[in-house]
Amino acid sequence: MPEVIIDEEFRLLLPTLDGETLRLLEDSILQHGCRDPLVLWNGILIDGYNRYKICTHHDIPFNTVNMEFDSRDEVLIWIITNQVSRRNLTPIQLGHFRGLHYIAERKIQGSNNQFSQKSEKAQNVPFHSGSTASRLAEQYNVSHITIKRKKKRYQASIFLTATDLA
Repeated sequence: MPEVIIDEEFRLLLPTLDGETLRLLEDSILQHGCRDPLVLWNGILIDGYNRYKICTHHDIPFNTVNMEFDSRDEVLIWIITNQVSRRNLTPIQLGHFRGLHYIAERKIQGSNNQFSQKSEKAQNVPFHSGSTASRLAEQYNVSHITIKRKKKRYQASIFLTATDLA
């Protein structure tokens, strides 16, 4: 089996499966094998954590596909978009992902805010017209105010988590 790196930041982004859903996935993999490949970026697992855990526990072979991204923030956006498109997320989880997506987009753009991070791609690729919040609002079918509000809630939750850990 290919070597797979688990990145805790990426893994912790994803909602955990409830016991019944995880059991059904395990039953399916035991019966049919791992039909969907795990998705890697530079050897780091970015999709398929539950399948990986089940396969390694039962020594079941699995395939992988590699994806190319210019930065961790681009990977983060892909993970968010992938999860939002395929899972039944609670409104709270969906709002969390919207806020995180907004922050990652702003970092990639190298905007002048506290999350600013210059990248080669940001300097060479023209961005969509309009604000980041407006583009994401259209993508998620919500208002740009909702996107900005979710960003603030996400930032607050990070602060509370960091404070609780201290």
